[in-house]
Amino acid sequence: LIATLGPAPENMLDLAKSAFVNRVVSLAFSPDGKLLATGGGEPSRSGELILWNVETKAIARQFVDAHSDTVFGIDFSRDGKQLVSGAADKFVKQFDVETGKLIRSFEGHTHHVLDVSWKGDGSRIASAGADNAIKVWNVETGEQHRTIQNYAKQVTSIQYIGASDNLISCSGDKTVKMHRSNDGGNTRNFAGPTDFVYATACTRDEAIVVAGGEDGIFRVWNGTNAQELFKFEPPKPPADNVQAKAN
Repeated sequence: LIATLGPAPENMLDLAKSAFVNRVVSLAFSPDGKLLATGGGEPSRSGELILWNVETKAIARQFVDAHSDTVFGIDFSRDGKQLVSGAADKFVKQFDVETGKLIRSFEGHTHHVLDVSWKGDGSRIASAGADNAIKVWNVETGEQHRTIQNYAKQVTSIQYIGASDNLISCSGDKTVKMHRSNDGGNTRNFAGPTDFVYATACTRDEAIVVAGGEDGIFRVWNGTNAQELFKFEPPKPPADNVQAKAN
């Protein structure tokens, strides 16, 4: 982002003029880059979902009562006409971007929904949950197509890769995995993380996978063979600072 969205408060404590009632924890640009969707809300009280005009920095649409709890994940359909969101209220919801109307709710997670992703052809939606599971949904019927459960902790991030059936995901159990959404099979594992993994992403051609987590290291892998290419570690304190503390 290169600009601040929403009306500028007169001072840092003047939050009454802000468009946001509470924290913003999820962002997604429309495929044409003209809209930015933001999600957040006050825990256990509200789930905020707002569309912004990127050029004017003004609100294009507010989805009233989108969720009853914090919105953690957002994704646009490839044609930009629909938006999917996942929230702490355990629901995945599909909206019409132009009208703001709710198209469909997907119910099945037993804990917070932490991320969502739309398949390239628009036929499936995948959701990642704090119930240690990925769910794959049929967009036309709203039915649950598949559940992938081989995680020991919450699944924190998910992404459909290009137009394929493959998904990249990560979890609090220190894993980064690639799955086939059509049958739930595990394609490959990406080794290295030593702590909770918060986010992962993959290039559309599946060539590069990246992830970052609680161990403070940003890792880059070859997406086709899971070989680690390089990693970015936190900067170490200068030697003179370490010596000064020792003295």
